[in-house]
Amino acid sequence: MAKAQRRDQVDRRKARQATARVVRPMRRVQVTLGDLIAAAFDAVGGEVKKVARVVSSPAMTVATGKHIVVVG
Repeated sequence: MAKAQRRDQVDRRKARQATARVVRPMRRVQVTLGDLIAAAFDAVGGEVKKVARVVSSPAMTVATGKHIVVVG
């Protein structure tokens, strides 16, 4: 019974990973770095460390196609 339960957990995890990799076509929009930072401030509530974490996150790198590094 334990092996079957483990197999079900692995199957569910693989299904989640497969759906997470699906990339939907998006419309290209030109956005400035200032716009991204302002949106991050709006999203996290104005805490500078959280904004830096959001702007330099791997998800933002994928979304923008650029790796943003926050210094300071």
